[in-house]
Amino acid sequence: MTPGLRLVTDLTSRSMPTAEFADAMSALASGVVLVTCRVGARPWGMTVTAFASASADPPTVLVSLGSETTSARAIRETQSFGVSILAADQLAVARLGSAPGQAKFLEPFVEPDEGRAASPAVAGALAHLDCELCEDVRVADHTIAFGRVRSVRASRSGAPLVYHGRSFRTLADPVHQPTEGNVQWLSS
Repeated sequence: MTPGLRLVTDLTSRSMPTAEFADAMSALASGVVLVTCRVGARPWGMTVTAFASASADPPTVLVSLGSETTSARAIRETQSFGVSILAADQLAVARLGSAPGQAKFLEPFVEPDEGRAASPAVAGALAHLDCELCEDVRVADHTIAFGRVRSVRASRSGAPLVYHGRSFRTLADPVHQPTEGNVQWLSS
């Protein structure tokens, strides 16, 4: 074990208050994606910010979803899902996918289905990843779904939609562009 790190095996006895944790996490800016799947034969999508690349070879991503959500159940059933990376002008679909307890059917927002992919793609998204579920892990009340990327469609360039401080936001232009000589990376 790395010096200074300790293994915590009993998380329930050492957990901090949920509200404090939520406040701390709201300080982290995240890209906004819609995790898509099919519920019955209809396109469905859930807005998430807990999304990341897990591996480049083979291309694999991860998303975190509430374990008892319609999306998590549909992904387990179909063994597939999509990830549409939302653009700054796609606030309406982000809000639809984030409405608690509401139906999240996406017909007005998806590209016409021509049998190209297993997952619905949000029309006009910056990119869409069509994924096959390769593993899921339950952690507390959430499931981390790992998806092997089967295909990628980059629809357009543009600014992403982001989430920070419990609000959807857009990016401002960079203050300055670092030159290659003064960029410092935190990992190797």
